[in-house]
Order: sequence, then C-alpha cells, then structure tokens
Amino acid sequence: MKMNKVLAAMAASVVAASAFCAMSVTSFAVEKDVKYTDSGNSAGTSDDGKLLRANILNQWASPAVSDIPTEDTENPYTSYIKVTFEVSGIGSDSKVKAEGAETDKDLEAFLCGGVGPYSRHMDAYEGGKIPSDEIVKITGDGEYTVEWKFDEPSSTAQILYVQTNIPIFEYGGDLAATSAKLTIKSVKTDDGVEAPTTTTTEATTTTTGADSSTTTSTTTTTTGTGTATTTASKKGEASAQTGDAGAAVAVAALGLAAATAFAVRKKD
Repeated sequence: MKMNKVLAAMAASVVAASAFCAMSVTSFAVEKDVKYTDSGNSAGTSDDGKLLRANILNQWASPAVSDIPTEDTENPYTSYIKVTFEVSGIGSDSKVKAEGAETDKDLEAFLCGGVGPYSRHMDAYEGGKIPSDEIVKITGDGEYTVEWKFDEPSSTAQILYVQTNIPIFEYGGDLAATSAKLTIKSVKTDDGVEAPTTTTTEATTTTTGADSSTTTSTTTTTTGTGTATTTASKKGEASAQTGDAGAAVAVAALGLAAATAFAVRKKD
C-alpha cells in the first residue's frame, strides 16, 4: 500500500511537457521587368546564317537592335537575365539533324551576348561551356523561358540575343522565307534586394508536481530592408526546452506518466 502511494505521487508529479519548433521562411529577391520595346527587327541568324536567333540588343546586327537599355544604373542586371520567348512555324518538331552525327540532336535555345564582364556566344554552346540549366529544350511551337545567371551585378549590357539551333533552311529558306520565327515576350531580372523574412520560435511549457513552474518564450525576428526583433518571456523555476529536445522531454514525460499509472493499477 505504501508503494502504491509512492508510485501515485510520481505519476502526479509529471503532468506535461510540450515544445514547438521554430519556423523560418527563406527570402528571395523580387523579380522585375527590364524595359523592353519591340522594334520589329529582332529576327536574325547565327554568324554562319544557318541558325535562328532573336536579337534583343545588338548594335552589330543589320539593322541595329536596341530593344532594352544599354545602361541602367538604377535597375542593374543582378543575379540573372531571364527571357521569355515564343517559337512558331516549326510545328511539333523537337529534333534537328546534326551534321556528321548518327542521331538527331534536341532543338535548344540559350542566351548569348555581353553583359558587364560576362560574355558568351555560339562557340560556348558548341564547346559545352553553357550550363545545362541555362539551356531550354524546344519541343515544338510554344512559349519558353531561358535564363543567364551572373555572380555579380552589372548596370550595362553590350549585346543580348536568344540563340537557337533551329536550322532556318529546314523551314522554307533564308531568314526572309523561313516559317520558323522567334518572338520576344519579356525580359526580366531581379532587384538584388531580399524580401523580408519572418522567423517565429515558440518555446516549451513545462509543469511539474505541486511546485509547478512555467517557462514560455516567444521570439519573432523580421529581416530584410528593416530588421526588428521582439522577445516575450515569462520565467518560473523550471527551465523550458525547445525544438527537438523539448519534444523528447514531452514524449519521455508522457511515457513515464503512462507507465507509472499502469504500475499503480496492476499493484492495486
């Protein structure tokens, strides 16, 4: 009977222990439009005159094309340039006959030109130097988006164009006669400024026996262009556990209570 009372007291002494882990939201820079004005002169080809291209900024084209600004100090090209374009006049084609190859090659598109210190052209593609995630597969007529990523921002662009491996002569003849067309829909970059991020952490509430004590702490942190931190806490004699440690305490406490209650019933 004395043992029953001891076990019952142990069961009563452990009431609850709970924890809530922190939740954080990752922030990203905000995407923005680059001012694009369609001059109607974007149609072009690779230097050998065989592969379809759409000029966005090219002073060496004939006629010259300046459909985006050559310099924009207030809205520089930061982490990337992203171009959305439409392919038409090739039907459902997704392959091209590769010269000297036994199998056909995927139709593809990628960005080339010169932006700040970065420069790449058709030879980079042919040499396999353009990252695969910056090449888009063309699977017939439709809309596509291709991206050129940068390590550092730049406020200037010297030349920019969407280059494809679509052979214009497979679709009716030279640039004037071919049915294959590229139409630029938008040019985008990011503003380089991280959007605000809010992280909220709520700590454990622990209650024990007759000498019950509670520790509750809530911390909210906002980061971005402005940073604010708010901390509210109520402290007692017991220490609060947070995250996985608090969850472990909760499981252990509830398990102990259940096991002790079982032992008391069995003894009785």
